[in-house]
Amino acid sequence: MGTLIRNYLPKGIAFLAIALMAVMTFVQAAADGVYHSEHIALASVGGAPLQNGFVENIHVNGPQVYAMEQYVLNGALPDTDYQVSIQIYYQDPSCSTSPLITLTTAAFRTNASGNGNARAVYTTADAAPLRGMTHGAVWEITSGGTIEYQTACSAITLD
Repeated sequence: MGTLIRNYLPKGIAFLAIALMAVMTFVQAAADGVYHSEHIALASVGGAPLQNGFVENIHVNGPQVYAMEQYVLNGALPDTDYQVSIQIYYQDPSCSTSPLITLTTAAFRTNASGNGNARAVYTTADAAPLRGMTHGAVWEITSGGTIEYQTACSAITLD
């Protein structure tokens, strides 16, 4: 990409564009020095079909967007409505107690192949009551009130 920029933009603008890309890469990599983005596998509960699925938990710690989650199912039940929730185990990173909070975060419908996705965005104000601590979290994807897919416990530090 650097060659493309150098060949088609004046030298001063090309340098600025390359410098901007370098800074953006550094900012993205350094977004959260305490909790890095995590790719958490979803597993079938009770034999529901699933080729693969995951939760991508991203903490950017920005002034408007504190965190973002992406939920993905591939090869799940086709043409099915799902709800995503997160069980938060307050100051229990091992998820060995009962969850203190259950948040419904998103809803989506799979297509005829059983593929679907959704996302949730959290503001700094949303995270404020839980910041400065490490909690356990388990994501659940339900259909008709039944848990179909679930992650293992994940320890999350909210700085």
